[in-house]
Amino acid sequence: MSPSNWTGNDDVPAASVRVKSQSTTVRTRGDELGEIEQALPDSTYEERVRFLTDRNGNKEAAIGKLKNYLNWRKKYCDDDLAHLDSWTYATQLAIQGTAKFGGGSSQRRSSRSMNMETMKLPCTLFMYDHKQSTSKNNHSDDSVTTTKKYLQHFPARIDTKLADTSVYALALAIYLDHALDRNSTEKVTLVIDVRSGHGWANIKAINLLSFIQSTVGLLCDLHPMRLEQCIIFPVPKLANVLYKAVKPFMGKETVKKVCLVSGPAGKNDKVPKNLGNLLDEELIKKLESRRKSCFSL
Repeated sequence: MSPSNWTGNDDVPAASVRVKSQSTTVRTRGDELGEIEQALPDSTYEERVRFLTDRNGNKEAAIGKLKNYLNWRKKYCDDDLAHLDSWTYATQLAIQGTAKFGGGSSQRRSSRSMNMETMKLPCTLFMYDHKQSTSKNNHSDDSVTTTKKYLQHFPARIDTKLADTSVYALALAIYLDHALDRNSTEKVTLVIDVRSGHGWANIKAINLLSFIQSTVGLLCDLHPMRLEQCIIFPVPKLANVLYKAVKPFMGKETVKKVCLVSGPAGKNDKVPKNLGNLLDEELIKKLESRRKSCFSL
């Protein structure tokens, strides 16, 4: 036997040791998933996989984080209303949840509940299932068609006269819970268009800081391993300052997935050309068409 294949045991080749080690690793992960299921039987297999992966294989940490998610879901979500479209479902439950579990006296919460339950918030989120073709490799003309999810977000439509930014952040978290199948590990690319719009509330970017912080915190805590990429455009200088302020609240893996595309962010400004490096032309046209359809005079 050559020195390169020696393992310290003349009767066992190195390859056999490696196979045994890999097999043990697989069984250990399966055991951990089984133990998580015993601790949290209401969770799905895919949720257990996502949360365990997010916690780098730490079973106890995964159980704690998944338990918090399931408690949050029980508190704010309602499967009896699952037939509603995602935005109606999300905003209705976010408004009700805020009114029910918000601070203040019970009389104050009751009064707030009556006012908020009749409220309709401007839609800031739109989901797309977009098909795109990619080459199998650099040396072949063959291509593979895949379908990916994209979530378009218009923060300039947030109207703080109707509801606090925390309500919109909660609505986004509920929206994702409704739109993404719990029995899947599918991911979504979040496309945040920060341009102002005609007839929109157009709150100042500095006022969005609390919303961004709340949103990032909720997504990291409640929907780990769901974010494929986060594209923010067009980014003025102030937005770069905001991003630096939010970065400490984001995990290292999340930070790696954020792409900033610079450019002017006025009502009539066009999409930055560099966005074409991240999204295909057909999808960009869809996003632009949706944005303009939301304008009002």
